[in-house]
Amino acid sequence: MHRIVANSRLWCDLAARHLSQQRSSLAARQGQLGFVRLYVSKAPVSQISSSGAAKSSDEHNGPAKGAAPQAIPLAVPLVVPLDTKAIVNEITKSLESKSKPGKQDDGQVVASITSLPGFSRLIYHYLMLSKIRLTSLVVMTAMAGYAMAPAPFELSTFLLCSIGTTLVSGAANSINQVIETSFDAQMARTRNRVLVQGHLSRLHAVGFALGASTVGVGMLYFGVNELTAALGAANLILYTSIYTPMKRYSILNTWVGSLVGAIPPLMGWAACTGGDIGAGAWILAGLLYCWQFPHFNALSWNIRPEYLKAGYKMMANSHPELCTRVSLRHTGYTTALCLLAPALDVTNMWFALETLPLNAYFAYLAWEFHQKADSKSSRKLFRFSLLHLPLLMILFLLNKKHWVFSDDKPEEQQIDEYLVPNIVAEVGAGSGGGGIKAIEDNLLMNVASVLPAAAAKN
Repeated sequence: MHRIVANSRLWCDLAARHLSQQRSSLAARQGQLGFVRLYVSKAPVSQISSSGAAKSSDEHNGPAKGAAPQAIPLAVPLVVPLDTKAIVNEITKSLESKSKPGKQDDGQVVASITSLPGFSRLIYHYLMLSKIRLTSLVVMTAMAGYAMAPAPFELSTFLLCSIGTTLVSGAANSINQVIETSFDAQMARTRNRVLVQGHLSRLHAVGFALGASTVGVGMLYFGVNELTAALGAANLILYTSIYTPMKRYSILNTWVGSLVGAIPPLMGWAACTGGDIGAGAWILAGLLYCWQFPHFNALSWNIRPEYLKAGYKMMANSHPELCTRVSLRHTGYTTALCLLAPALDVTNMWFALETLPLNAYFAYLAWEFHQKADSKSSRKLFRFSLLHLPLLMILFLLNKKHWVFSDDKPEEQQIDEYLVPNIVAEVGAGSGGGGIKAIEDNLLMNVASVLPAAAAKN
C-alpha cells in the first residue's frame, strides 16, 4: 500500500515539475521531460544510471575499491525520458506485487463482514464460536430424545426442534467464550479460539449470540411447543449465568454442567409428544447426567495444570480423590438406570441385558481410574466414554417398547362422534308423520345395520 501512495505523490510532483519546466530555462536546456520512477532495490547508487543527464566522473569510473556500497532509500527520484508505456507498466507492476499469493497481509481479521476474506470465512468463525463439536453432541441427544419418545414422527417438528436447539446451544457457547476470553488465553487447549485470536470482537460475538438465541427460542416456541421452548431458554440461562461463573468459585460447577447436559433429551422428548414428559424421558436424561461425570472428570485430569493456571475450580485439582470416586459412582448409577428402564415399561428386557457388558467395562475403567489416578487410566476412561454414549443411545432406540408409526385418533373420533348422530338423523328423516311405530321400526333397522360394522372395526 505504501508503494501505491508513494507513486501517487510522485505523480503529483511530476505534474508540478512539468509545468515549472515549461516556464523555466531548465526545460529548454534539458530538451526533455522527466518523471520520477520508484526503485526499491538496495543496489549501489553507481549501478543506477540516468539517461539524458550528465554523468559525473565518479559514476564513469565506478565506485572506489574497498568502498562499501550505499543503499538507496525506498523512493529515489531519477530523471528518465517520459514513456507512457513505462508508466502503465509501473502501475501494473505495483498492483501485481500486492496481488501475488503469499504476499497478502496475515494480520488479524476484525469483526466486520466486509473486512473478512469471504463470507465462508465468517461462517467458519461462527461455527468455532458456537463450539460446533459440543453443539453437535447436544443436538444429537435432543434428536435421540425425539426418536425414543412414544409418539409418531413428524418431519417438520423434528427439523424445527433440531435447528432451534442448534441455535440456542451455539448462543450459549458464544456467551461462554465472551465471558472466559481472558482465561481461555492462558490455556493451551483454548488459546486458539476465535475471540482469543481476535478474529471476532466480543461485541460481535454478543450480537451473534443474541440473534441466534432469539431465533432459536422463537422456532422452538412457535414451531414446536411451549415446554420445549421453556426448556431451551432455561438451559441457556443455566449455562451462561450459573455454570460459567461458577467454574471460578466452586467445584459444584461440574454438577450444574451435568444438569445442563441432561436437558436436551427432555427437549426432544417434549417436542415429539407435544409436551408430555414421561418416565422414559427422565431415564434418558438421567443417563446423560450420569455419563458426564466420568467423561468430564477423566478429561480434566490430564489438563489440571492448565485449569489451575486459569483459575478454574475443578475436582481434579482441589479434590482428586473425590474426582475419581464420583466418576466410579456414576458409572454404577448408569447401570442401575439401564436396569430400571424395562421395569418402567420404557424398553424391553433385552436393553438391560445388552447394556450390561457395556456398562460393566465402563465401570471397570472407572475403577481403574479410581485406583491408579494417573494419566493413562484417565485417558482410557475418557476415550471409552466417547464410544459408550452413542452405543447406549442406539441400544435404547432399538429396544424401545412403544413404537407409534401413525395417529389413530381420527378413526376413533369418527366411530364415537359420528355413529350415533347419523342414526338419529336417519331415524328423524324417515319417521315423517308415521307416528311412534314408524320411529321404532327405523331405529331397529339402523341399529341392526350399524352394530356389525362397529364390531368389525374393533
